[in-house]
Amino acid sequence: MTGCSGGTPVSDVRGSLTAIGTPVQKGPIEAWSNAWSKELTATSLNYSPDGSDVGLRALATRQAYFAALDGPLTPEQQNQTKDVCGPAGAFSVPVSVTSIGVALNNPSLRNVKLTREVLAGIFSGSITRWDAREIADINPDITLPSDDIAPIVATEPSVETEAATKYLSADPAWTSGVSATWPKTGNAVTVKKHSDLADKVDKTPGGIAFMDLGSIGSRFETALLSFGGGYVRMSKDSAAVAAQEGTTRTLPTGVEFTLPETSNQGYALGVVGYQAFCGKYSNHQLSTLVKSWGTFVLSSDGQVSSTYFASVASPSEEAIRESKKLIDTIGDAQ
Repeated sequence: MTGCSGGTPVSDVRGSLTAIGTPVQKGPIEAWSNAWSKELTATSLNYSPDGSDVGLRALATRQAYFAALDGPLTPEQQNQTKDVCGPAGAFSVPVSVTSIGVALNNPSLRNVKLTREVLAGIFSGSITRWDAREIADINPDITLPSDDIAPIVATEPSVETEAATKYLSADPAWTSGVSATWPKTGNAVTVKKHSDLADKVDKTPGGIAFMDLGSIGSRFETALLSFGGGYVRMSKDSAAVAAQEGTTRTLPTGVEFTLPETSNQGYALGVVGYQAFCGKYSNHQLSTLVKSWGTFVLSSDGQVSSTYFASVASPSEEAIRESKKLIDTIGDAQ
């Protein structure tokens, strides 16, 4: 009898893993952990969402067995892990795509379309009312309310903010560039953490914010955005379409997956989540346990679990296939 551990007998897969990393993966990792431990009852995972950089340092100092990252491993980061992970160091693979939507708190707004240019105006403070000409011109069939717009942003640096500003930067109207921190504007309502955005939007009439799909859920209406084709509503299905159109590269540092810049029907605004693993672990039991985790995360059962319970999309089939090949190479130093 074999399980999700790539051919290793289920009875050999046992133990507890410690992992540290980005808070963006807290939901998916909880979904994977529950399903993994249900299938392999002698396993468990303790995850601390202390940040991507903290997770990488923990991996490089034997305080964690894998790290959940906001981006792919760089050559410099890989070099930092070689003392612990063996001569080749660690590698990273894409495991999830967290979609970022534009959440709205205005009961009069349904199916509203917003362009990058309009969003740039809203979040830079030059467009301040929902019935502004710039919004009305792209929504001729909607009666727009004459209410104030309240852009809401988190002050802490985050990969979600970086993804949002990268999306806006594709239009010349956004002059603040790509940044993990929102630029200061006079009309912005602020919260400290990205996780505080949903409650603030809920309490703020006219509120608008870039938020992840899991936080939005069915709680808020979302704007339809364009990625070079027609306007697309954010959903699990449209996110999956965009993911299949992404680009995969296999590098010495691991597998790198990039969402498409343009898409006709896919929703391509999101954050690709990665996990970094050692190529070699100190003993066979540990390497077997870690390989079991990585194999399950990338399996169809694992990806279905994170999509259903954490509202994240899967990387493309090519990215998953190439990532599985690297997970299969995990071994022990003995």
